[in-house]
Amino acid sequence: MSNTHSRQGERLTSGESVSQSPLEIAWTLLAAEDLRALSWLHLEERSPQVLLALFESGFPDTLSLIPSDQAEALAMAQALVDLKGGEGPIAGGQADELAADFANIYLTHGLRASPYESIWRDEDHLMLQAPTFAVRDFYRRHGMQVSNWRKMSDDHLCHQLDFVALLLQRDERREAALFMKMHLMTWLPEFAERVAMRAATPFYASLAAVTRACCEACQSRLPKVTVLPPVVPAKAAASHCS
Repeated sequence: MSNTHSRQGERLTSGESVSQSPLEIAWTLLAAEDLRALSWLHLEERSPQVLLALFESGFPDTLSLIPSDQAEALAMAQALVDLKGGEGPIAGGQADELAADFANIYLTHGLRASPYESIWRDEDHLMLQAPTFAVRDFYRRHGMQVSNWRKMSDDHLCHQLDFVALLLQRDERREAALFMKMHLMTWLPEFAERVAMRAATPFYASLAAVTRACCEACQSRLPKVTVLPPVVPAKAAASHCS
């Protein structure tokens, strides 16, 4: 794959070696697994029993992108422990609280923290606008198509996490870096911050924070890329500034 894209507004810096060390290859695959795991947690409402089973299997210590003693990982571990309430049974209201929080974040936008890029980046904060189709175009260039886009459009957080994971699995590290720079990391930090502040349950507050921390850690290990601003025709620029 070429180091430079001729598409307007995109440019990659040069200098990455084509070959990766065994440790870097292993990190890339583990990072992809982390992002897919996080996508799975954002995708659907998970019951307290499922989340506790995940915790007992080692999550979040199984994440490779952030250390287990990082604040976000510790908060997630505590949130999962609190679901059970110590050694006793799972509290009856926990499932209802998780369901309500999931709906507020991902379905009804009750927290005003949308998991769709377009809401954050469109001038009128609308869905299915230019950012959505820019994401779709990026996917298509890599042979990916979202089958359920009418239910969950291309720019949803889960699709974006899965796409970065796919690029990492293919060892297309520069493309992963470019996508994160142009799309995912332009809005995820604000989304995560708002959910962490407004979520009613520690689990979803922690999930947002862990997702941001993992993505920031992933981005920091990928090649450095430069994204040039699009060229705006003089007439359009004058109209915008008037």
